[in-house]
Amino acid sequence: MIIDNSAGIFTVCNLGYLNKALVLAQSVYKTNNLKTNIFLFDKKTSININNDYVKIRWIEDYAPDNFLHLAFIYNVIELTTAFKPYLASIMAKEYSRVIFFDPDVMVFDKLDVVFDNLKNNDFILTPHQSNIEYDSSINLNYQRFGYFNLGFFAFNRSSISNKILDWWWKQCEIHCFDEAHYGSFTDQKWMSLAPFYFPVIKNLNKPQLNVAWWNLKDRLISKNPKTNKFTIDKQNIVFFHFSSFIDEKKLTKRSFEIGMNSNQILMELASLYQDSLLENQISLKSKTYSYDYFDNGDYINPILRRAYASKLNYFKDVIINPFSKPIKLTKFMNLNFLNSRSKINMSLIGHQDKKTYSKSINFYFTLLRLILRFLGPNKFIALNRLMIYSTSFLNGKEYWKLK
Repeated sequence: MIIDNSAGIFTVCNLGYLNKALVLAQSVYKTNNLKTNIFLFDKKTSININNDYVKIRWIEDYAPDNFLHLAFIYNVIELTTAFKPYLASIMAKEYSRVIFFDPDVMVFDKLDVVFDNLKNNDFILTPHQSNIEYDSSINLNYQRFGYFNLGFFAFNRSSISNKILDWWWKQCEIHCFDEAHYGSFTDQKWMSLAPFYFPVIKNLNKPQLNVAWWNLKDRLISKNPKTNKFTIDKQNIVFFHFSSFIDEKKLTKRSFEIGMNSNQILMELASLYQDSLLENQISLKSKTYSYDYFDNGDYINPILRRAYASKLNYFKDVIINPFSKPIKLTKFMNLNFLNSRSKINMSLIGHQDKKTYSKSINFYFTLLRLILRFLGPNKFIALNRLMIYSTSFLNGKEYWKLK
């Protein structure tokens, strides 16, 4: 195979995120004249897009034999992130240099700083934070979610990069769950370990790279009146990560500190991204994520995914396609009351929903106070530790009956 010496850019997403991936691709093409490979995690369907700057690839054309099992145990975020090292290895067979971006990234300038660093470094990551952080609560978050932000990574085609990707894929294939409370955060947390195993990994700590809401308090964004480009320390911003973006009025749904940045600058960035999203809207019959449903249309609830994962060694030996709802899986669901009561995709309740569920939360803590009074402090602490353990359904193999 002839290796392309330019660069292979790729991202991963499902159809619901395709317009964001198209914004990324358009921005890469405008600034660097490179096509972006978009690996779509959905069942094939007809889509009409501008192929000048995009190459669409469907995951089913590249998936390993155990793909359907992985698509069943992981939700969409877990699945797409799990496959980043696997697909990076595929890209490395075609390109001498490979760059990954999350689909919600927008590139504003040439990637020269990345390519220059690839001349002397085989594998590059970027940190969440550029400066030393003294706030312990923020540092605890980095320990929960990882020191590096894996919305970007870059590497050369080399034997050491192959080893890194192989190691990373082996972790993600088995454990790419979003369970930050239990030490796991999709593909990202694993890479906090990687520099200890592979010291060649370069921490490319440049404030113009991977700018996002979590590091704005330490990065002052300006605008060059001559070039009309956004800058940090008089250097053009190379790419901005619009994670958890809402609209032109609110940069993200997350709470964050803006530091010395002006709201006007941030809203200008948000408005620019919103305009690009509208420009890249595409017409689809459905944006429903294919692997959230059985073949008959029944919704797969998140607890069923975890239950299946905890018994995966049993199921993968007797089930080829869990989405076909085979008899063994149906019996397991009925036996453990894991049938969904709705065909509507219900998102998991998170910290951002605490106001909506304030009455339920108050009831929960009232119940805990009663249990504390009944058990006493020592047994109550032991119960809490057990509850932390049991919040990962992977640990709860005893929850689920097979017969």
